[in-house]
Amino acid sequence: VEGGVLVGKAGRMGSASCPIPPASTSGRRTRWRLPCPCVPIGRTRAHSANQESGGELALARIPYHDYRPERYDEIFRDKVREIEESFGSMLSGVEVTAQASAPTHFRLRCRFAVSASVDRDTGETRLVHTLFDRGADRVEVSSFPIASRQINDLMPRLMRHLEGLEGEAAAQVRDGLDAVHYLGTMRGRDVVVTLIYGRPIQGEGWKREATKLAEELGVSVVGRSKGVKLVAGRDYVVERMAIGGRDVTWKQVEGSFSNPNGGICKDTMDHICELCEQISSREGREGDLLDLYCGNGNYTVPLSRLFGRVLSVEINDRLVEAARENMEKNGVDNVTLVRSDCLKFSAGLRARAGPEHKCASRFDFSTILVDPPRAGLDPNTLEVASRFRNIVYISCNADTLRTCLGALLRTHDLRSFRVFDHFPYTKYSECVVHLERKESGGRANRV
Repeated sequence: VEGGVLVGKAGRMGSASCPIPPASTSGRRTRWRLPCPCVPIGRTRAHSANQESGGELALARIPYHDYRPERYDEIFRDKVREIEESFGSMLSGVEVTAQASAPTHFRLRCRFAVSASVDRDTGETRLVHTLFDRGADRVEVSSFPIASRQINDLMPRLMRHLEGLEGEAAAQVRDGLDAVHYLGTMRGRDVVVTLIYGRPIQGEGWKREATKLAEELGVSVVGRSKGVKLVAGRDYVVERMAIGGRDVTWKQVEGSFSNPNGGICKDTMDHICELCEQISSREGREGDLLDLYCGNGNYTVPLSRLFGRVLSVEINDRLVEAARENMEKNGVDNVTLVRSDCLKFSAGLRARAGPEHKCASRFDFSTILVDPPRAGLDPNTLEVASRFRNIVYISCNADTLRTCLGALLRTHDLRSFRVFDHFPYTKYSECVVHLERKESGGRANRV
C-alpha cells in the first residue's frame, strides 16, 4: 500500500512460474504463444476498464477505494468528521479545518502490475496495466482517473509500443516485464517511466532499446531488476511551484519518497509557511528550526526564509543528495543538513550527549517540524519535541497522531488542526497540527 493506495504486486510476467516466451516474428502481427497454465493471469474476470466507463467502474471494484467523484465532497466531509470524533476532547476549543483535493487526476505517482491479457475471440495477446488487492481478482485498467492526465495519456501509448516490439527489441525491453511505475509533475512537462523486471536486464542492449522508447514517448525510462538499475535519460523529475509567494524548484528522484498528490502538497506547504510566519510574528524574532524527517527538502526550502537557521535531518542517502541539490538550486544557504536516523538523532538530543547534541547546541531553536512515517514519533523524539516552544507536526496516520498528542498535550496547548486530503477515496489523510508550549514568554527552548 502506497499512500493509502494499494499499488499492485508484480504480475510475474515472464517469470519461471508464468513464462511468456519471446515474440514470434513470422507474421505481420506480433503474437505471443502462451502455454495454457498461463492464460488465467491475463483474465481478470472481465473486470476491464475498456468495458467499464474508462476505468471508473474498474476502480470501484478495488476494495480499498471508494471512487465516487460525484460524491467526493460528501466522502471527504465524512472522513473529517470521523477524525474529529476520534480525537474527542483533545480538540476542545480548536476548530478543525480541512483542505479538499481535486476529485480526479490528482495523483502524480502510480504503480501498476503488467499482465498479458488474451482476447477470447481472436486469441490475440496484449499487455495491460492491472491492480489488485491481496487474494482478489486482478482489475485491468486502460485508464486511471485518479492519476494525472499526463500519466493517463502515457499508459496506452506505452503498452502499444511494447506490444509492437519484435526480435531483439522485444527481448531487451518487453520480455520479463513485471510492473511499470510512473512519476510526473504538476506542470506535466517531466515524467519518468520505470520498468520493473523479474529477470536480469543487460546494460547496453537494454539501454539502446529503452532510449528509443524514451524518445518516442518523450519521457525518461528507468529499468530495474534485482540489484540493477539502468537509466535512459534521467532518474528524476523537476517540480516547480509558487510557495508562500516564492517560486520553488526541487528534484524528486525515482524510487524515493515524494508526495503523490501535487495540488494538496502545495496547499500543505502554503499552510505550514503561514503557520511559521505567525510563529515568528508572535516570537518577535526568527529563531531557528529543527526539521526532522526532512526528505528531499520540499518543506525545508520554502521554510528556510522564515527562520534564522535550520537544522534538517534525514536518513535516506538519495533524499539527502536531492535535498542538497534542491537547496543549492533555490539559493538556500542557512540550512545544516545531517544524514542520520532521526530516532538515533533524537536519542542523542534527549541524552544531551554525543555528536547529535553537540551539533544541535549551536542553534537557538524556536520551533520543531516533524514529518514522521505512519508509525508516528518514538518516545525519544516525543520527549525532545516537548522541550520546544512550538511544534508543527505533519502526520499521515491519525491513529498514531492521536497517541502522540495525548503525550504532548501535557506540556503544550493545541493551537490549530487542519486535515489535508492527500489520499482521496481511501481512509487515509494528512493532518497538520500546531502546538505551543504552555509556559508564556521567555526564550526558545534549547535542546
